[in-house]
Amino acid sequence: MSSPLLRALENRVVVLDGAMGSTLQSMPLSIDGDYLGHENCVDLLVRSRPELVQQIHESFLAAGSDAVETNTFGANPLVLSEFDSSISDWARSLNKEAAEVARAACDVHATVDKPRFVLGSMGPGTKLITLSQVDWDTMLESYCAQATGLIQVGADAFLIETCQDLLQVKCAINACMKALESQGRTPDDIPILVNVTIETTGTMLLGTEISAAITALEHYPIASLGLNCATGPIEMATHLDVLSRLWPRAVACVPNAGLPILVEGKSEFPLRPEPMAETVGKFIGRFGLGIVGGCCGTTPAHLAAIN
Repeated sequence: MSSPLLRALENRVVVLDGAMGSTLQSMPLSIDGDYLGHENCVDLLVRSRPELVQQIHESFLAAGSDAVETNTFGANPLVLSEFDSSISDWARSLNKEAAEVARAACDVHATVDKPRFVLGSMGPGTKLITLSQVDWDTMLESYCAQATGLIQVGADAFLIETCQDLLQVKCAINACMKALESQGRTPDDIPILVNVTIETTGTMLLGTEISAAITALEHYPIASLGLNCATGPIEMATHLDVLSRLWPRAVACVPNAGLPILVEGKSEFPLRPEPMAETVGKFIGRFGLGIVGGCCGTTPAHLAAIN
């Protein structure tokens, strides 16, 4: 039997929140207390400030989100070791704790008519296989630790997101499958979702066009393929059109709140909730989207307008 999330995708558009990282980074948090001495390592906040992370999850759920992403975008040994080698071994436990916090938030807001879903966020990291910055086996082991932690307390799906390198995507998918197999589970039980990032240049960071990504990934057991981050929704239209015509399963659109602009040395996202919701709403019908939401710079008001 397919997972509850897959059943939901068969019947409606699923709205998700992908703005945990940018929300936390906008807050006045202390390095020693909140970041446990590791500046800007937001993944550690599930340990130091779980109540804050849950509060953010709940703010998006209260706005109508069907799903929230765990605060684990960089919570794998490879990324954690760049902050301090001593915390790389925390990866599995951090992912478990993050899934527990997200599950607790979802349980508060879930109803019989509107279940809420925990998506285990798995970001691209900072080293890419194609650029020979890391080898396949090292990345696979790192993602396996993360994926295993996420499913220990029942994440409803994996979300491999903000992908820049097709080899990184394939490695992460294989890690999810390996973790599932070790637990006697399958992608039908815990689906694998993938979002790539198309830059303003019109390709992924390493030059891959969306049509090539589709060809490379269509034979993997992933439930959806979509776009997230880098741009606002308008800049995604051409690529969503290709996805809607060539990708055989669910299509996702999770844009930033517009293209970032620099204001007094800080990045700000100018797209307001209503125009963002208007564009995304048109895309739902035009491209047959199955998953929509917001990435960097989006707020509960954006998600409420989209919902």
